[in-house]
Amino acid sequence: MTTFFNTLKYFFFFFYFSAIYNLLCIIFNVTGSIGLRESIYATFLWLVPILLFQKHAKKIAAYIGIFLWLGSLFSLNYFFLYGQEFSQSVIFIIFESNFVESFEFLQTYFQWWIIPFIVIYSFLSYYFWKKLPKIETSSKAIYLFIVFSLLVPFHKFLELYYVEKKPYEEASYKQMARMQASSPWNIVLGYVNYKNDLKQMEKLLEKNSTLKPVENLKDNYKDEASTLILVLGESTNRNRMGIYGYKRNTTPNLNRLKDDLILFDNVYSPRPYTIEVLQQALSFADEKNPNLYLNKPNLINIMKQAGYSTYWITNQQTQTKRNTMLTTFSKMCDNQVYLNNNQKQNSNSYDEVVLDPLENVLANTSVKKKFIVVHLLGTHNKYEYRYPKDFAVFDNFKVDDNRLSEKEKRYYNDYDNAVFYNDYVISKIIADAKNSKKPTALLYLSDHGEEVFDNKKVKKLGRNEDSPTLSMYSIPFIIYENTDFKKKIKDFTSLKKYTNREYSSSDLIYTFIDLAGLNFKEFDSSRSVINKNFLEKPVLIGNPSNKNKLRDINALKVVNM
Repeated sequence: MTTFFNTLKYFFFFFYFSAIYNLLCIIFNVTGSIGLRESIYATFLWLVPILLFQKHAKKIAAYIGIFLWLGSLFSLNYFFLYGQEFSQSVIFIIFESNFVESFEFLQTYFQWWIIPFIVIYSFLSYYFWKKLPKIETSSKAIYLFIVFSLLVPFHKFLELYYVEKKPYEEASYKQMARMQASSPWNIVLGYVNYKNDLKQMEKLLEKNSTLKPVENLKDNYKDEASTLILVLGESTNRNRMGIYGYKRNTTPNLNRLKDDLILFDNVYSPRPYTIEVLQQALSFADEKNPNLYLNKPNLINIMKQAGYSTYWITNQQTQTKRNTMLTTFSKMCDNQVYLNNNQKQNSNSYDEVVLDPLENVLANTSVKKKFIVVHLLGTHNKYEYRYPKDFAVFDNFKVDDNRLSEKEKRYYNDYDNAVFYNDYVISKIIADAKNSKKPTALLYLSDHGEEVFDNKKVKKLGRNEDSPTLSMYSIPFIIYENTDFKKKIKDFTSLKKYTNREYSSSDLIYTFIDLAGLNFKEFDSSRSVINKNFLEKPVLIGNPSNKNKLRDINALKVVNM
C-alpha cells in the first residue's frame, strides 16, 4: 500500500504540468473538462520508467519534470496572453515561422508579469519534486501496474485500431489529437504533424501537376500582350489606411492616385491566417468547401493554361525554397524570386526589395503574357521592423486614447508607420504598372487584417480566430489598370459603382480571372465582385473544419460596434 501511495505522488508531480493549464481553461470557461481528462490518461505514461527503475526514480522524475516544464510554458503563456487554448492551429503558426520571426513574436507579446508567474510556477514544481519519496518494492504486482500505465494513455488507439478496425493512420491521428491536451505532447506531436504536412505538400505539388485543366478556356483579349499583377499584402487593416477614411494620413501616395484606382471598401478575409486564406483565395476552395484547392486547378494553373508566364516574387521569410506551406504555391509558378532567405536579415528586409525584380520582369519584352504574384511582408509584426527610420512619421504623434500604456501606444504608432511605408511600396508598384509598355492590370489586397488596439471594448493585439474582431478581417482591395489596359475594358469607369459590394477574398480567384478576361465552363460570374452578374451573399469567417463556428461578418460588426 505504501508503494501505491508513493507512486501516486509521482503521478501528481507529472500531472501538475498539464493540470494547471487545463484547470485554468475550465475555470475561465475557455473549454470543457475533456482536456483535463485526456491529460490524466497521458500522465500514466511517465510512471513506466519510474516503476521500471525504482532505484533511480527521483532522478528520472527530475529529467522528465524539466521536459514537461518546458513544454507546459508554451500553453500557459499563451493562455495568459490570449485567454484561449493552445490549439493545433497555434502550433502550425509557430512552426511556419523561422527563428527571427518567432523572436519578434515573443518581443511583441511578452508581458512583465509573466516573469513572476513563471518563477512561482517553477518553484512549486521544484518543491513537489523535492518531496517525492523513494520507491522500493519487489512485488510482482508492479508489472501489472506497468502494463496498466501503458494501456491507459494509448487506449484510444487500441480501441480504434484493434476493436473498431480503423485504418492505422486514422487511429494514430486521433490518438495524437487526444494526447495534445497535455505537456509536452502539445509541442512534440505538433511538430510531428507539421513535418508530415510538409511531406504532404510535396505530394500536393506532384498531384497538382496531374489535375485536369479547366474546360473550354477562352481569352476575351485573345492573343494580345498583357500583364496581370497580383499583390498580396500582409496583416493590413484597411481601416488604418488614410485612403479608406482613417484619421491619420497613412496613405498619402495612394490618396494622390485615388482617381485612378478602383477602391473596394467592403471586402473581408475569411480567416486571420496567411496560409489558410491563400488556400481559398488562390483556388476554388471556400469556407464551405475548404479542400477544393486539392482537387481543382488553382489560379496559377489557370493562368499558365491561358498562356501566361508565371512569376512569384516574395519578401516573406523563407529559410529554404521548400520548407514552408507558402512555398508550395510559389513552386507552382514558372519563376520564383525569394528575397528574404537570410535569417540574420529577416527583420530588416523591407518590401522595397521587390521593386527591382518586378521592374526586371516587366521590362522583359520577349515574354508576351505575364502573370506576376508579389508577396509582401506588409505590416506584419514586429511592426517597428517593417519600415525604414525615414518613414517613422508618427513616432511623436500622441495617440488620443487613455486606455493604452506607453508601450501599447508605441505599437499603435509603429503599426501606422508600417502602413505609411506600405503605401510607399504599393504606390511604387502601381507606378511600375503604369509605366509598363504592355497593357497591365494590378489587384492589391491584404491576406488578412490585424487588431492593434482598434477595439474600444477590449484591448487586443494581433490575431486570434477564437476571439475575432473586425480589424482582423477588414482588408484593402484595390484595382489599378494602366491606359493601355483600359482600352480593353469598355466599362472601366462603371466598375466604380461596384465598390461598396460586400465580398469575401475567398472568392478572389473569380474576380482575378474576370479581370484577366478569361472564361471557362465552370466559371461563376456571380462570384466576381467586378461582374454585373455578381450576387451578394453572406461573408462567412471562421475555421471551415468546424462549421458550427462559422459566423457572418455582419454579426461581428454588431459585436465590435
